[in-house]
Amino acid sequence: MIRTDRNLPELAEPDRPEPADQDLPELADRDLPELADLDDLDALDELDGGGTDLPAGGTGAAVTVDHNDGQVANVVYGGLHQYVQRVRDYHELSAEYVRDRLAGFVDPGYRTVAGDRLTAETAVARMRRDGGVILVGGPGTGRYTAALRLLHGTGLRLREIRPTFDPARGEQLTIAELPVAPGYAYLLELPEHAPHIRYGFARDIAAYCDSLARRGSAIAVTVTGTTWEQLGAVRDGPVLHVAAPPADLVLGRRLHQLRPDLALDWLTGQPQIAELLVDASPAEAVRLAQLAADVLTAQPGPAGPPVTAGTDAGRQLVEALVSAYRNWEVELTAWFHHHPDPRHRAFLVAAAALEGAPAGRVLSAAEALDARLAGTDAPPASLGHAGVRTLVETVDAYLDDDHTVRYRRARYAEAVLDFVITDRADTFQRELWRWVSELPLRGGQRRGPVDRALATRSAELVLHTALRRRTPEILSQVAPAWSRRAGLRGALVHVLGIAALSPEIGAAVRQQLYRWAQGSSNPAVLIAVAEVCGGEFADFYLEQAMVRLGHLARHDIAEVDEAVLTALAALWRRPALRQPVLLRLAHWLADDQPRRAALAAVALNLLGRPEQPRAGDGPAHGPVDPAHGPADQPTGPQAPVRQPDRVLAELVVATPVVQDAIGVALGRVLDVRQLPGSVEALLHRWFDDAAADPGLVDALTHVLGRTVTAGPAAARRVARLRALLTAWPATDDPARQAELRRHLVDQLRRANPIAACPRPAPLLPSLLSSAAEEL
Repeated sequence: MIRTDRNLPELAEPDRPEPADQDLPELADRDLPELADLDDLDALDELDGGGTDLPAGGTGAAVTVDHNDGQVANVVYGGLHQYVQRVRDYHELSAEYVRDRLAGFVDPGYRTVAGDRLTAETAVARMRRDGGVILVGGPGTGRYTAALRLLHGTGLRLREIRPTFDPARGEQLTIAELPVAPGYAYLLELPEHAPHIRYGFARDIAAYCDSLARRGSAIAVTVTGTTWEQLGAVRDGPVLHVAAPPADLVLGRRLHQLRPDLALDWLTGQPQIAELLVDASPAEAVRLAQLAADVLTAQPGPAGPPVTAGTDAGRQLVEALVSAYRNWEVELTAWFHHHPDPRHRAFLVAAAALEGAPAGRVLSAAEALDARLAGTDAPPASLGHAGVRTLVETVDAYLDDDHTVRYRRARYAEAVLDFVITDRADTFQRELWRWVSELPLRGGQRRGPVDRALATRSAELVLHTALRRRTPEILSQVAPAWSRRAGLRGALVHVLGIAALSPEIGAAVRQQLYRWAQGSSNPAVLIAVAEVCGGEFADFYLEQAMVRLGHLARHDIAEVDEAVLTALAALWRRPALRQPVLLRLAHWLADDQPRRAALAAVALNLLGRPEQPRAGDGPAHGPVDPAHGPADQPTGPQAPVRQPDRVLAELVVATPVVQDAIGVALGRVLDVRQLPGSVEALLHRWFDDAAADPGLVDALTHVLGRTVTAGPAAARRVARLRALLTAWPATDDPARQAELRRHLVDQLRRANPIAACPRPAPLLPSLLSSAAEEL
């Protein structure tokens, strides 16, 4: 029986309106690829040199977002995969991640609005009593880690709140979208821009905390003082101010965590170090500790000369640490003053960008940079120019045993890039990153083969610099070139995905992805955005990923359509994402945007197709039963087990909201003059599956009923569905097919509000035995 007691879901999406057509475009009727033929987005870092290059086009510009991590060391070495793990840990709040964050944490102490000071234990008790706390602190005070400290003290399960609002669409964070599940300790970082938060949030947060307290949950909200004031700061309630702990304590704790084998407490007593710590924030003290660990990397361990204040090693450590903390600015200023030769300077920058690369590749890159900045072709090789050994010595570097170029000074490569970026005009920065984008191309030829090692190294350089400097616009400068090359697009997608999830520039990158998806005319960039949305980005921001895919579906570009379908297939492979994906596809299908509605019809047909077994996946009839050995398995040819349409199978277990949304959307499609072939094929496959499996009948009946009750002209939709049932191709079991056809026609007649009859419809025991009690 079709239930009609629920209100129909509203499927209109608040995007830009466009003129509606009476028919869906021909996209819906084209041949579909199999899921197995679509590219696997799990291998985004596969940097091969194959594939067809795509034409260039226009892109937008990114914006900068400031973010301070407080008592956290941000530098991660070891490749892009470690960056991926870092952002996943940040969002998932794994136990190991929390332990590492708290190991070097110095509790700052907490102060109420009235001025009373609280210990961490007292703050935890108050948070459990009130259901939450708002931690207000300035940049670098460590309020995020302080929130972790308090949440960890509750003993509850930690969970980050990732609101679904999308600032790129002008949406704001509201109290209504915050979760209220029992038994959780929630962490919410408020955006640093007050316009992204609905006014009155500060007033309503206390009531929300009360609701959590009644359910045995709690929340820690972090916010800057400036943003809190702009939101209309509440002077009472669960508000605690986070005071910055002494920088010397932070330095000592972090040093002990990084180098427990050395006694480095004496460092904080050195006059030069004490001077640095006078106005240092906790974040700056953490950076100083990390620099000390880097400087000590080349220093002897406990078995060698002691590293103390009275030894040469100790004095060298202090001198190098002070210079590194100041980004080697004094040393670099002097070096540039004494080395005006552009070739020397180009080699300095190339060695910084490619530190650890073979010397010959660094030299080639330096010559390419010199030629680019001079506006000429690369000069021919000549014995009249200085060679690698001379240049390496000139830039205070050395060649290791593998003949790769390395700097002796800690973080010197970063300092070189920072120096030239801040010391030159914007035009130089654009040329610098264009040069970086071409480094992976062997021989510097834009159509040449891709050097996979340099592609990975360049991607790490771009990502690391963008995160470290909080400059997401770097990604916009390399995206056009890398997206055009099949061998580089994987690296770009990986970098964009990590950056979009990062705490440093994530908000800005997510907005940039939205601008590209909505307005870029570069097909290569659009394809890259689709691949990002089909990757790990969707694990944490599924709604935003689907919104961006929805904009891509409007562009009427075949390659982009294929990329969108590939991304949807990647999302569909994750069971937890299937129902939200179906809900968003229902929005697209019911949309006034004909291109997007057509692609949604194609996607539903594609995702619903049973996935064919691939080579090496075992026999077609299914996997070996683990309860029996191979010898116990039946032998000889066997008929493959019928796999139902995967969309219909998902609708069986879907929430009523998803079932209604799909039904309403299909009802909108039935109103067009020419029914898309993909929808006709989808519905016929659903009929086949329901005839073969009685467990699917109830879901199919309900969804089809919703197509009839989706709005006016119900009789026309009933007639359309009856025509589809009449044209339903013959199955292997004509009797069951005829029985299901009669049942559906009768149920559609009853769903029609005009032709509905009050007498109950007889159930079909052979088809609906599993659903008889509910019906």
